[in-house]
Amino acid sequence: MSQVVVSVPEPGVEVNSRIAFSRSQPLVYRNSRILCWLTLSLGVLAVFMAACMMLVIVSLMFPISAFSLGQVPSIFWSAIGALSMGALGSWLWRLVRAMANYRVLLDSRGATFSLGSAKKPQDLFLAWDQMVAIRQRRVGNAQQFSVLARNGSEIVFSSYTFFRPRKVARLIGERTGLTISKSSRAERESVNPERGR
Repeated sequence: MSQVVVSVPEPGVEVNSRIAFSRSQPLVYRNSRILCWLTLSLGVLAVFMAACMMLVIVSLMFPISAFSLGQVPSIFWSAIGALSMGALGSWLWRLVRAMANYRVLLDSRGATFSLGSAKKPQDLFLAWDQMVAIRQRRVGNAQQFSVLARNGSEIVFSSYTFFRPRKVARLIGERTGLTISKSSRAERESVNPERGR
């Protein structure tokens, strides 16, 4: 009979080496340019629809001799639609211009979030050994993630910052060994007490 020697690593050795390996490879995560252009084209389409609705309003109002009180509801609802589409288009334009510049650099030192614009860069750095928790909560219609530091500071990003915020949180979790924890009901109620039970 032959003997087989099996080496059993100490607890945490494999995890630490996997974390060290992933930290050694720098990674830059940014929003997809395709999704940015798609969202921007939807904003342009919304502005075009607003302009078309304004033309409908003008065609209903003129000539004045053909104007009747029965056209007032149509004019009113077309004006509401034009304003809504124009606001949607401008909101999407501002959102995409901001999201196109957002990125996260994950390197051997830590995570650097670049959440500013090209003209006004705003870089936030958090070292790997300073991260203590990654939390997830739902705020309205968006998923929001918080990376908490030992000194009490936090970096917050949501689906209005990155198209896939869970992937960013997962990448940070892989490099720190932290898991993503959902906020408890008590935390949600302390933030918004009137929603309660």
